[in-house]
Amino acid sequence: MGDRAKEFSAGAGGPHAPHPSLAAAAPLALFSLTTGMFAVGIGALAALLVPGTPARALVWLVVTIAAAACAGLWWGLTPVAERLRVLGRATAAVRQRDSRTP
Repeated sequence: MGDRAKEFSAGAGGPHAPHPSLAAAAPLALFSLTTGMFAVGIGALAALLVPGTPARALVWLVVTIAAAACAGLWWGLTPVAERLRVLGRATAAVRQRDSRTP
């Protein structure tokens, strides 16, 4: 009976199993925050182009959901190495702009 409990404990992530770090979730959190703000902003800009208040709300909602869904699909379907390469290029571009401005 004791062996069975040890096997279950080892399979279920017992006390000796490594726990994922919060730092591993940082890229996903940053990506989600950034693309969420981008999606809301794009939705708001699209809504400004539509005359009529009820239609604006619908356009804002549809564009925001579409932009967020595209970002989520990109994150979920793109291999990890490709995501890191794209995000690395984006951060390098930002760093270069920051170093040029006094």
